Amino acid sequence: MEYSEEVRRLFDTLPHCGELAAGAGPIVAGEAAELERGAWLRFEARLADGAIVDAAFRAWGCPHTLAAAALTAARLPGWRAGTPPPVDARSLAGELAVPADKLGRLLVLEDALQSLLRRASELQSAPPGG
Repeated sequence: MEYSEEVRRLFDTLPHCGELAAGAGPIVAGEAAELERGAWLRFEARLADGAIVDAAFRAWGCPHTLAAAALTAARLPGWRAGTPPPVDARSLAGELAVPADKLGRLLVLEDALQSLLRRASELQSAPPGG
């Protein structure tokens, strides 16, 4: 399998992979899996002042899946409820030159991301102390 230079770079370094470092602010998580597609992803994000300020991921999958998860986690800080997601499966597929037969794995990533953003939105819209 041929991998783009960006996929190789991200897969070699896996930035934002693992658990979030200790810090102030609530943490939300979103997860999705389709093991028959060869993908499991979990995103975690720390919230402060109505925005995501830090993000991390854990994943099981091919190099394309892991590279896409790293890129997604890197783009999460700054996201606020009511704004579009920072990435989607099709844009990631194009940016990372993911073959069409692996798009289903990126759709699993998109499901995990949507779960995370939904939980972040719910927390951001909850009344203080509630």
